[in-house]
Amino acid sequence: MKRNFVVGTMVVAAAMFAGQAVYAQPLAISPAGTHSMYKSKMVNFKITNNTGEPLTVKAGKNTLVLEPGKTTDFTLASGDEVVSKNRTKHYDEGQVLAHVNEDLEGHNITIE
Repeated sequence: MKRNFVVGTMVVAAAMFAGQAVYAQPLAISPAGTHSMYKSKMVNFKITNNTGEPLTVKAGKNTLVLEPGKTTDFTLASGDEVVSKNRTKHYDEGQVLAHVNEDLEGHNITIE
């Protein structure tokens, strides 16, 4: 009798955890950190500065100045950001101007 009770209890406990295990994320998949292991696609695009004043930006790891009225070519990895490094009339320091993804390939972004 006691043996049936113990076996029954173990079966019920196993059934309770089996439902959760079916929907659990596999341990082999890491949600972060694996992106850097794979080669990112490089994206070519242009940015035109129509703000009327020089705009310093950080594009990926590089910092550069976008001269007013000029178009600058960019080649960045998908997932990088173009961030304003100085304050202007329309943009704050640290504001993200563009999130680089494959949809930007060949396009021109105009900053006004």
